[in-house]
This record gives sequence, structure tokens and C-alpha cells, in this order.
Amino acid sequence: MDWLIAMLLILPAAYFYVAGSSWLIDYLVWVTVLNRGIRRVVDWMAGSFNAFSPISLTPLVISGFVFLIVWKNYRHLPGYLQRIIRFFSVALAIGFVVGLVQNQLAAVYSLAEYVAPLSIMGCAAIARGNERILDRWIKSVGWAAVAVSLYGWYQYYTIPPWDAFWVKAVGFEGYLGRLRPTEMTVFSTMSERGVLAGFLAFAVIPMMISKRWRNVGGWISVGLIIATILLTYVRTAIITIGLATILFPVLNRGKNTVQIILMLCLAAVAGSYVLQKTPSSGKVGERMQSIGSITEDGSFKGRIQIASYGVGALLRNPLGMGLGSTGLAGRVNTGVMEAGGVIGDNGYFEVLLSFGIFGGACFFYAFYLIWRQVRVFEKLGIRGESLMVFKALFVTGAVALFAGNWLAGAGSVVFCVFAGFAVYPKPAMDRVTKAAEKRRLQKPDAEVGGLQGENS
Repeated sequence: MDWLIAMLLILPAAYFYVAGSSWLIDYLVWVTVLNRGIRRVVDWMAGSFNAFSPISLTPLVISGFVFLIVWKNYRHLPGYLQRIIRFFSVALAIGFVVGLVQNQLAAVYSLAEYVAPLSIMGCAAIARGNERILDRWIKSVGWAAVAVSLYGWYQYYTIPPWDAFWVKAVGFEGYLGRLRPTEMTVFSTMSERGVLAGFLAFAVIPMMISKRWRNVGGWISVGLIIATILLTYVRTAIITIGLATILFPVLNRGKNTVQIILMLCLAAVAGSYVLQKTPSSGKVGERMQSIGSITEDGSFKGRIQIASYGVGALLRNPLGMGLGSTGLAGRVNTGVMEAGGVIGDNGYFEVLLSFGIFGGACFFYAFYLIWRQVRVFEKLGIRGESLMVFKALFVTGAVALFAGNWLAGAGSVVFCVFAGFAVYPKPAMDRVTKAAEKRRLQKPDAEVGGLQGENS
């Protein structure tokens, strides 16, 4: 049954690839978001938990089609972009080889969580600044966020049997609360609540920044997504939204400042209203109020201890422990709670322990190269809206990575789409090149005119 469902999920992607359609990315977004939820239903129907379900590999297989598109266009990309791709490839290769040796099949499942968003980034660059494609992809993410939010509320009030079956199978009963309606933390179709909150947070940020990326639901969709985030009890998601929406005008010369302030006020009012109407409003309220004293919080102090542990673990294993060894990758896919999950609350150390010191350096250096190239474009006068959103997401993501590894899985999809468009804004680059060429051609004419005036 698992293999049949997996094949059915892959077939549409194969069609989009053969047809050369950009809808392949829209489809990959939906599969990335929903595949774990589908897997839980299949396991429940079969009456047994399949630790290595092929359904979880469907994002990796579909990403393979996207990778082929990037590979076909690789030689046509500018040199700086080829360099970025090479650094990412080296990091993934190191992490996968070490992981395959140490963690076996868990490395394959973990690879899928990185390859899917990074392949989307590559395909976004190949889109060569086509704004219509950008808008459609971001709206597809928005619709996916609305879908998992609606299911999240259904999950909150009913506890579907397939979700309860999975929670018991992987030993998450205490972590996600009690398996009773309104007493379990919402994780919707994701691997856990943090991944869901991260995906929803990054999905709603563009919707709050600009109306061009809101779907038909408009503010209702925004309110629904934020309300669902509250049910995950993940404070860092709320901080991420607030930081990104504040940084956008700060980093971009005050653009949309008034609109964003109104948005934050509206989100606060909507959140307060939802809190009053939900049975667990007291618990959610206490969790959100603790943001003001987060440095005194136990989880914050725990992250400091995790950082100390991570330094020692990295020095003992300079090659890292490979993909599938840290965070949730091992324990969710294998059902083993001791699969290195202790380090999962610090994204920097999770990446370093997955790729090793050298691989991790390559991974982070690739992101630095993206940021450096975007700054070069700014100096040339290229300041499109997608580039400006990327700047806000980049700085926000750098901060959020201290709280968890949002780079793996659905949480990084929006970031990677904007990164791809920001690092290769082809139409704007062409305009700058033509303008420079025009000035160069006009300069000799001006000099000739000046000489003629002197001779007369």
C-alpha cells in the first residue's frame, strides 16, 4: 500500500517534469507539506507503524526532478550562482555519506528534508526573475498553509485516529500533550509542532508584508494561520513573524511601515480574540506572555546548555554524525526517541553535527555568498520587492536558527523561493547592463561635442 501511494504521488511530478512545467514546484510544495499526514493515514489503515515508509521519500524523489531541471540549466547560470550550488552540493554529499555509514536509511529520509527546499531555490533562480511565477509559488505556499491550518483546528477538536496512532507509535504522548480533544498540541500534517509552526510563520510573513501575496481569503487567511500557530505553543514562531515584519521596513528604507504596523495590531487583536474562544486559552496565554521574560525561561536556559553540549560533540566528531543523526530526523522516521534529538533545539549545532565542521562551513558559506550577491545588486540599484523580502527573511532566519533548524523541511520553502529570485533577478540585471552600456556609448559623443565647441 505504501509503495502504491508513493507512486501515485510521484506520477504527477513526472508529468510536470516531462512537460517542462513550473507547476512542478507548486506540486512539490504540497507534497512536502502533506506527505507525512498521508503516511499516517496509510499506517493507521494498515494497523502498523512503518518506520521507513516510502511515502516520506516522495519529496526527495520529486526534488530529483527539480534537480534535473537545475542540472540541465547549470552551465547557463552565472559563475557566482554555480559556485553557490557547488558549496551546497559538497555539504550535502559529506552529510549524506557520513550519515549513510552511521545512520543507514535515516540519512536518506533526512536528505529529503534538505534537498526539497534547496532544489526549490535552484529552480527559483532558473525562473530568471519571472514575477508571475514567483507570485504563484508564494500563493501556493499560502494556500498550503491555510489547508494545514484548517486541518490543525480539526485535529485540535477531534484528535483523528490516524494522528493518535502515530503519536503513540513514536512515543510523543507526553511531548505533544494528552490524546484528548483540546488537550493535545497541534502538529497538523507535519512531523511535529515546531516544524508546523515554522512553516506557518514563514508562509504568513509575505502575506503580512504585501497584499500581492495574499490569497483570496485575505486577512481571514492571515488570522487563521496565526491562530493555528498559537495552538502549537511555539513562541519562536510568533517572534519570527514579529521580527521579519519589523525588519522589512527597517532594512528597506521604511517601505510599507504604516501597513505593517496596522497588520501587527490586527494580528494581536485577532490572536487575543481567538485565545478567549479556545478551551486552552489559559495555557496559550501563559505561553505567549512568557516571551517577555524568555531569558528566565527553562527552555531558553536549556538551549544555552545545548550549545555547550554541541561544542563538545562537534570537537569529538569533526566529521559530524551525518544526516539522520540529529533533531527529529532519526526519531520520527525510526520511532526511536534517543536518535540525537537533544541537539534539535539549536539549529546551528544541528547543521554542524549533520554536516561536520567542513561540510557545515560549506553549507553556511553558500548562504553567505547569496547574501553578498544580493548586497552587490543593491549597490547597482536593483531593489525589487522579492529581494527586499529576502533580506528580512535572511536576518530573521539567522536569529531563528538559534531556536531550531528551520532550514530542513517545509519551514524553509518560502525562504528558498525568495532566495532563488533574489540571487538571480535576470530582468533587473539586464536593465542595469543596458543602462551602463548606454552611458558608455553616450560618453564619447559628449566628449566629441565638447571638442567641437572648443574648436569653434
